[in-house]
Amino acid sequence: MDARTLVVACAIFLAGCGGFPVSDGPEVITPAPVPTDGVQYPPGATADGVVPSVLANAHAGSLSTTSYTLSARQEIRDADGDVVRRTERTHWVAPNASTYRGRFEQNVSEYRTGPATTRVDYWANRTIVATRYVNERGEVTLLRWPAGNGDLLADLSDEQRLAGELAAVETRVAGRTDDGGVVLVSTRARETEELTTPLFVSDVENVTVRMRVRYDGVVVARRLAYDATLGSRSVHVVRTVRVTNLGVTTVERPVWVDETTMSER
Repeated sequence: MDARTLVVACAIFLAGCGGFPVSDGPEVITPAPVPTDGVQYPPGATADGVVPSVLANAHAGSLSTTSYTLSARQEIRDADGDVVRRTERTHWVAPNASTYRGRFEQNVSEYRTGPATTRVDYWANRTIVATRYVNERGEVTLLRWPAGNGDLLADLSDEQRLAGELAAVETRVAGRTDDGGVVLVSTRARETEELTTPLFVSDVENVTVRMRVRYDGVVVARRLAYDATLGSRSVHVVRTVRVTNLGVTTVERPVWVDETTMSER
């Protein structure tokens, strides 16, 4: 495996394992009265629940033409409450994804001989994709390649994970928000196999979801929690996502991009 393939594989692998700042409890939102028939809902939300694919598409579509910052954090804790694995990811995205920057970091409490941290930074425009990969030994790999050869992370808006979370549970509209959106809360499990779970996590149960949705379908805050099994032990997984700075996010070119070398195909 060449260096570029290693970095890309690592980035995609980590994106599948990870999730950003997490609170121990659900986000506190004071909802207004629940909408009644005739009141406009965000796309995909209805008086009877949510159409997952419609809301997820509206979320991605509304974000596609503006700038935004997406932050996600995921923690896996054991039965004693100790953190087994923590992953954090941030995307800074320009309008139409013409330029974007990202950072992914994973901390594992037990990795071979002890704790380990892995980090991937990436930056892309319509010409190049550049990555900076730091492994658990602190070794740095810098690479870049033509953007036409493929994107590092195509799902910048987290649409696929969002669709999975919406499909995993039945939800209801719990109230309105001041911006014309709604608060969604889960009522019961549905298709939990649709969730994107961390590596080696299985036997998902007790799934809860809470989301705050803007009038245009952008899910600006969401919290997913569930119990599961990691190896031979019981764990609790919490993932939170925030979308902020809509329309005012700037995407700076990192200094390290100029230090990258072109990878051969």
